[in-house]
Amino acid sequence: MKRKLGFALVILLTVTTGAFAAKGAGLAIGAELSSSNFSSWGGMLTLHLTDIPLHFAIGGFASSGDFGLDLKIDYWLLHGNFVTGLDWYIGLGGYMAVLVQPATSFALGVRAPFALQIWPAGQLIEIFLELAPAWVPITNSGVYAGNFEIQPALGFRIWF
Repeated sequence: MKRKLGFALVILLTVTTGAFAAKGAGLAIGAELSSSNFSSWGGMLTLHLTDIPLHFAIGGFASSGDFGLDLKIDYWLLHGNFVTGLDWYIGLGGYMAVLVQPATSFALGVRAPFALQIWPAGQLIEIFLELAPAWVPITNSGVYAGNFEIQPALGFRIWF
């Protein structure tokens, strides 16, 4: 099951690479405050490499004595402009979380981020507010098809 889900995500990303917008195709480094269902909050470092249509985020989270690590990889399917200085994007990606304390557990799923982007300094600094509905069917407890989350994030990226 895990291999089939991973294989399907790779195929989808490969087939849709032509839809990646030229804007935002450079190097970007930033940070975000993110959550899972508005309960466990954490910080993540974000990275976009030049000419690679994927956005990476890695970080940690903490809540009520729990501590873990998160990894997100997103592909922007659509990217557009409302008005000067205000953009949006819609994407598809993967999500993995590993709880390392008090006991080791994990979660694996897919997400569909959509966001607003504010550009206060031209195309150099981006501030974003993102919501990502996520389907997280795979955990250390097994497969549960009814496991859904909302993953909000507020952050910034500096584009080079």
